[in-house]
Amino acid sequence: MKFIKILFVFSALVQAQIGVTNSFKLAQEIKSTSAVNNAFLGNGIIDLLINGDDVWAATGYGLNKSANEGVSWDSFDAEDYNSKGGLSALALMDSNTIWIATAFDTTAQDEDLSAGGGLSYTQDGGLSWTHVRQPVDSRDETEYSPTTTVIQNLTFDIAFVDSTIWIASFGGGLRRSDDMGQTWQVVTTDGIPFSSGDYVNHRAFSLLEENGNLWYGSAEGISKSADNGLTWQRFTHKNQEFPISGNFVVALGYQQASNTIWAATIEALGADEKRAVSKSTNGGLTWEVVLEGIFAHNFGFAGNRVFVAADAGVFISEDGGESWYNLPPVVDSESAEAILDEEYFSAAGQGQRWWLGSSDGLATTNDNGNTWQVIRSFVSTRERTSPKIYAYPTAFSPARGGVTRFQYDISGPADVEINIFNFAMERVISIKTTESSTNSSAVDRSTYWDGRDSSGHIVASGVYYFRAEVDKKVEWGKVVVIN
Repeated sequence: MKFIKILFVFSALVQAQIGVTNSFKLAQEIKSTSAVNNAFLGNGIIDLLINGDDVWAATGYGLNKSANEGVSWDSFDAEDYNSKGGLSALALMDSNTIWIATAFDTTAQDEDLSAGGGLSYTQDGGLSWTHVRQPVDSRDETEYSPTTTVIQNLTFDIAFVDSTIWIASFGGGLRRSDDMGQTWQVVTTDGIPFSSGDYVNHRAFSLLEENGNLWYGSAEGISKSADNGLTWQRFTHKNQEFPISGNFVVALGYQQASNTIWAATIEALGADEKRAVSKSTNGGLTWEVVLEGIFAHNFGFAGNRVFVAADAGVFISEDGGESWYNLPPVVDSESAEAILDEEYFSAAGQGQRWWLGSSDGLATTNDNGNTWQVIRSFVSTRERTSPKIYAYPTAFSPARGGVTRFQYDISGPADVEINIFNFAMERVISIKTTESSTNSSAVDRSTYWDGRDSSGHIVASGVYYFRAEVDKKVEWGKVVVIN
């Protein structure tokens, strides 16, 4: 999910936090191929939600749901949930009600920006959806500085206190609705009339409900309300003896097993602030700082185990954060497909099963990481038979860790050779491997190029051609490198 080009101090930080996919694509672009593997939409997993046997995976292309531990998936795109774009937030209101927020790319004043597509909710597992427009204010509003456009006004998080719906939106700030989104009230936690352009505490990023308490993360610390937003207690890097590490709070999580609030706290304006994870076991009275130097994106829990999905991988602790280990690279135990990007954006526990979401697909394990299944969105060449070999994505950025994959299918042992050529048809690199399969029928496989030449140097931006040969089947194509 590519965030807006923010015109404020926090531009670089927010773009780093939100950069899960290249953009909020309209989901029909990918679903219309009709041959997406397992109907899974998108490979940038921005959020995960567990509801009993169901696991929900949100991406910039749409929403995915599995009720059988990832064996098969139902997918929902913008046409299904009556909104525009891909997901920017996902939350569970009650056992029957799932809420989402969406966002889309737009252009204004010759700049590429992101905009809020609004919210939608389902009470029947996705069979039907009700859409709620992105909240905007009247231009005639005089009590506070109104947000009158959906541009740069997208919702990053959703939380619920009883029947009250709370949303955190960058341009729109913190808002509540007591009538299922029909009307909205803007709320500030510092008593100052709302103005996201003037007050960084009004720039909203994260929300959490914990035992009736509402927690709010902004670009200026954490606020907590025990009375559904009537009064607030604030925690910043400066106002406590044992404070949070930084005031830019991009994610909040609650671990019930240890009664711990976890916060992704990043440096904002203060010179002595630092990026880390801040945790509190006493309702925010004091904070302990762990994982210094790590940019955390989200949290997941499985009993006493906590997962921190971060820029440098997934960090796991089983002793309340006293000690940590970094998850080794994830490789599918059957297909050898790997998660190639070390950055993860979401995590969740479902009984003994772990779910981890990266910008390079979804991974799951039920044996503490000994074996993995990698779930990725692609068009199967077994279903769409022409071309027999193709590359995706066709535009990628190796300087940012991106790769392009060459997708094909095999029915047994097969030699694979992929030659990459520059615009002058000079060979840049030759990639050779031998694939194997124990199945009697065709299975999907892929080989990747990381955008480097035969000397290990990242190639220059431009158009590159490939000749891919798999088991004597040959296809030509092109990819674009953008650094």
